[in-house]
Amino acid sequence: MKVLKISKEIELLLGSFGAIQSAFLTIYLFFGKKHNTTNTLLSIFFFLITIRVIKSLLWVYLDTLSDWFMNIGFIAHYATGPSLFLYFLYVINPKKWNTINYLHFTPSILLLLFIFKINGSNFWHLGGYSFLLYHQLIYTGITLGVLCYYLLKKDKKEYLIEKSKRFWLLILFTGTASIQLAYFSNYILGLSPYLLGPIIYAAFIYVIAFYAFVNQSIFEEKQVNSKYQNINITKQEFTHYQNEIIKIMQSERPYLDASFSLVKLSKQISLPTYLTSHIINKGFDTNFSDFINSYRVNDAASKLISSSYHHIKISQIAYDCGFNTLSSFNTAFKKIKGTTPSQFKKQTI
Repeated sequence: MKVLKISKEIELLLGSFGAIQSAFLTIYLFFGKKHNTTNTLLSIFFFLITIRVIKSLLWVYLDTLSDWFMNIGFIAHYATGPSLFLYFLYVINPKKWNTINYLHFTPSILLLLFIFKINGSNFWHLGGYSFLLYHQLIYTGITLGVLCYYLLKKDKKEYLIEKSKRFWLLILFTGTASIQLAYFSNYILGLSPYLLGPIIYAAFIYVIAFYAFVNQSIFEEKQVNSKYQNINITKQEFTHYQNEIIKIMQSERPYLDASFSLVKLSKQISLPTYLTSHIINKGFDTNFSDFINSYRVNDAASKLISSSYHHIKISQIAYDCGFNTLSSFNTAFKKIKGTTPSQFKKQTI
């Protein structure tokens, strides 16, 4: 087995720093204010990685290490792949926790039952450790596949996630996959030193931690609205009503009426208001108010850049496009266009 050709003190220092930072993230996420499924899964993942790194460091630098403690490190390693996979799955597609997910941790649970009976000579060196590494490699591949599928799926906005979270998932995957691949490369392929994984992870974990604390929004889970859980509507019906809404908005332009509401739209497409709201939320990835305002703002923007409306006051354009007040118009316009109506008009003249 290869070892890193650097001093033991530096190896131990780097690996320890990685373990400490990983443990800190575990505590921060588990006991933090933002309690949700994804943060719990992420805290469990960092805890498992911490245990695995500590086991590796102690195995290298201690003359003897109890079999049961070695087993704890391997059991934790078995659970890292499933926990990371489930974290990605729930970040990308928020939903209620399903108890069937516990099946992913079956190998770890079974090994835990025999923690005081198995050892290197009767299990790990007889294929147990190799199976562990292939098991993790498979989960790493599945996680990458899920991540790529949703990041590249541009035809359905409901599956797209925020830019900050996309970058976060890429950093997290790259950093944590490195330790899995390094262990595999060391034992199965014999290409890399044993502690390469923990040391690479030690570097990545500080990048991961820095990005996480700068972008706190990545820890906010999209709430699963319970009132939509039992909606009985087929995919074809959903698409039909989604297209009906678009057709009405483009042809009839009901948003020009300042009193236009969700109730009125629901009557036009002959649906209950909660279903109309559900279609807008899921189909257009926004709420009714922002959905309507996007049409109003785009209509106003086209007037602001038209020479036919240069003599018309901005306030009049706002009222003509369905806004009740100038302040609400300015707020909505800046939110959607990233600039004020007056600045937008100057830039296009």
